[in-house]
Amino acid sequence: MQRQFFRKPYCGFTLVELLVVVAILSLLIGLLVPSLNHAMKTSRVSNSLSQIRGLERAHMAYAESNKGFLADARLPHGGGDQGANESFVTTLAPYFEQTAAIKSPLDQSAYWSVNDGGQGVPVPGSTNRFRKTSYGINNHLAREFSAWGAVDSSRITDRISRIKNPAATVHTVCMVETGDFAGADHPHVEEWGDSSSAIAIASTQLQINAASGKPYSNKSVSTDGESMSPWGYADGHVSTDSFTSLYLNETFNQFDPWVSFKPHTSWEKNK
Repeated sequence: MQRQFFRKPYCGFTLVELLVVVAILSLLIGLLVPSLNHAMKTSRVSNSLSQIRGLERAHMAYAESNKGFLADARLPHGGGDQGANESFVTTLAPYFEQTAAIKSPLDQSAYWSVNDGGQGVPVPGSTNRFRKTSYGINNHLAREFSAWGAVDSSRITDRISRIKNPAATVHTVCMVETGDFAGADHPHVEEWGDSSSAIAIASTQLQINAASGKPYSNKSVSTDGESMSPWGYADGHVSTDSFTSLYLNETFNQFDPWVSFKPHTSWEKNK
């Protein structure tokens, strides 16, 4: 009897089938990557808020030990030294819950030293000074750079008892990652002016889009509602808010404690 041999059927994939699989995988990756990036961003924002909350607690503990006075800001923009050892970066150190509390996970600045995970680029205006903190103090709540201090020393709000509405007054901010203020530990709120120029000036001092990653506008505050950043308030609470929700002009803003106590209805009426 003649034996019959049967060839086994070929079990591989055709080129078309492989291309279809690759296309499906590419589509899935395209859908997953944005979601993963968003999740990672959300996590970094949450960690940054946690750090700011820790800083606010440190400020409260410091105030309890120092007759109600808040820690000061002393790192100027540009070069020079105005008493760096008296900056909150140093004076609050004993109260920090973690040693990395002053470097935000959102911070991409090149001005950190190599030892601190940066690129070792000196901050503008200096040859050997580096970024010391991602965060800063609203200068209205700091003694050294108080805007009202130059007008009337009795209006310096460097202690909790002088802040009329701590829950509505911004205290901790995210400092800008590039430019002169990248080495500072405070902004100059009094320079922001009215709504037509505020966003452009503030964005050279603060990283107002730290949480959103969206580019900020140079036109007006009304066009930049999507730029979000983490903020800490004088009562200790933290939140992620847009710059436009916090600052309209010198009369209506949540940075100057002498106007931040005004009713919210007045704010809305003038926005």
